[in-house]
Amino acid sequence: MLLSYWHFPPVPLLLVFGGLWVLFREKTRTPLTGLATLPILAFVYANVFPMYFTRTGFSIALTVAATSLPCVCWSIFLQRMLHAKIVDRAQYSDAKAFMDALLAFVISTVIIVVAAYTPDHCSNAKCRFGEILFGPRIFFDFWFASFFGGAATLVTLLALYLVFRRRITLGR
Repeated sequence: MLLSYWHFPPVPLLLVFGGLWVLFREKTRTPLTGLATLPILAFVYANVFPMYFTRTGFSIALTVAATSLPCVCWSIFLQRMLHAKIVDRAQYSDAKAFMDALLAFVISTVIIVVAAYTPDHCSNAKCRFGEILFGPRIFFDFWFASFFGGAATLVTLLALYLVFRRRITLGR
């Protein structure tokens, strides 16, 4: 995993610095602090995964899972450590949580398909400008899927966790 093969485009790098700022400089921790790890992991996996995998639906989905699962674990850990209150059913019903989780899952699936099956070539000036801002196409595909698909998957898993925790804690 040579560092010379890594890409450092400005937009993903600024998001990484923002995530690091939130993790290390902000002293008030909230359950949403787990979201700060999302751009960091997306950047790392967008550089690592193209070295070892070709761009297929499975490799993109694996990247999304590798990005979102640690973020979910960190968010759940912070919820438990900070004793975050459980939203009651009147504010956010189980049906609404399931619908939000389903919608986020569909969005994540669409992002995975788009990232896996977009063309590899860059033919116009807008595309070249995008490569300057977001890096080469292979990096961008993995980063886009990791960042946005990971965020959608994170929303899915946290909504399902909310329903599960509420049913266990508050009873049926």
